[in-house]
Amino acid sequence: MRTVGVTAPSGAAWRVRVVWAPRWRALARRFGGWRSKRSGNSGDVVDGALQVGGDVSTSGGGGGGGGGGFSLGDEIAAIVVIFIAFVLAAALFWWVLLPLLLLVLDVLIVLLLLAASVVARVLLRRPWTVEATAAGNPRITEQVVGWRAALRRRDEIADALSRGLSPEPMPSPLQR
Repeated sequence: MRTVGVTAPSGAAWRVRVVWAPRWRALARRFGGWRSKRSGNSGDVVDGALQVGGDVSTSGGGGGGGGGGFSLGDEIAAIVVIFIAFVLAAALFWWVLLPLLLLVLDVLIVLLLLAASVVARVLLRRPWTVEATAAGNPRITEQVVGWRAALRRRDEIADALSRGLSPEPMPSPLQR
């Protein structure tokens, strides 16, 4: 979105724009005090140690059935191959599949937020904020319903400021 820069006859440099998103302070004020409601603790902390296994009795003989198709060397080789396959699968997941999954999830969230903003702005006729700012001068803001009307109002305010006039306020969109 383009910001229109205008210099008034008094020498003040004005910037006139249509604001897409509200300022963060306004959002924090609207949803009120969420920072003060946060508690100081950061979650549950597990005390103690995790015991895995328990007491393993070493008395008693080994089992032994005898017979079987694999020797000890074949079993170790199979365990090593399975371990290597597991490590490769974990690396593939961590460095390839998880980032792709997160990228797709990010794109879906952005598209969902874009659709919600379009619904809020267009179908619910939420007004756009047209804002003119200059150093040392009070900020001029107006609420205008409709994107094209907001762009026209931006140009009208820029034209009025360039001629040295104070822009005439439009009636509030809620009063119509």
